[in-house]
Amino acid sequence: MTQKDRRTCIRAVLVLLWIGLGVLLFVLYRGHTLLVDNRNTQEGLRAPDLITVSVDGGKGLEFFRGDRDRFAVVGTRHRISIEFSDGTPPVEQEFRLPIRDDMYILSVPKMLNDLPFVEVFHTTPEPRSPEEDELPVEEVPIP
Repeated sequence: MTQKDRRTCIRAVLVLLWIGLGVLLFVLYRGHTLLVDNRNTQEGLRAPDLITVSVDGGKGLEFFRGDRDRFAVVGTRHRISIEFSDGTPPVEQEFRLPIRDDMYILSVPKMLNDLPFVEVFHTTPEPRSPEEDELPVEEVPIP
């Protein structure tokens, strides 16, 4: 192998290492926005009255029933801790967030009832039919 071939081979390996390092850092340090929701979402699921929620051991936030707040999280593996004000033992749960989406919503009532509790949060409203956009027109007689 000539010196020129060795240099080309070394350069190719270095380029592949840089690309691999970039992919690894992207996967490990991908940021997400996590909305924690303490609302009654389904029939039969009741949100707790007052809880303190912390994600990944960070600062805890107080949630009343019907509250929603956001947490900035990094990575794919996370741990949520919920402490109740009524003396119920605290709950801790581990969950994973896929890399592909930016914003997820976590439902506390679903989590407490062992239902799938993390889903993608869509910021754009779902398309509606033109009939739904039309407002009813009331005819008012002109005096």
